[in-house]
Amino acid sequence: MNNKGITLIALVITIIVLLILAGVSIAMLTGQNGILTQANTAKTDTANAEIAERINVELNALYSAVLADSTKTTFSETERSAAETNTGYTATLENSNKTIKIANGAKFGTVTITAAGTATLNPATK
Repeated sequence: MNNKGITLIALVITIIVLLILAGVSIAMLTGQNGILTQANTAKTDTANAEIAERINVELNALYSAVLADSTKTTFSETERSAAETNTGYTATLENSNKTIKIANGAKFGTVTITAAGTATLNPATK
């Protein structure tokens, strides 16, 4: 007899190998260190970094305005409003208008003006 075909044992071994590969693939996709979890974490980190970057760009603009005008000792409502508009986040005047704080999903970023007309930049961080 010259039968051609596969044996039951070969078929079972093939199915077992495929199940092992499927299990490993599913484990790589899901779980605490899976690709999907890592992608969601990266998405959140990127969004937070974008918030911090937008805040820091506006703070740097305010900081350079202070350095350009050595007589400046406070921020105006117009500057606060512009900072809020430019970042899309809440901007508040504090410390007798000597500080602008811009914050949202990122940690606060501030520019503090001293009586001497200098400024200190405290950048936002994600």
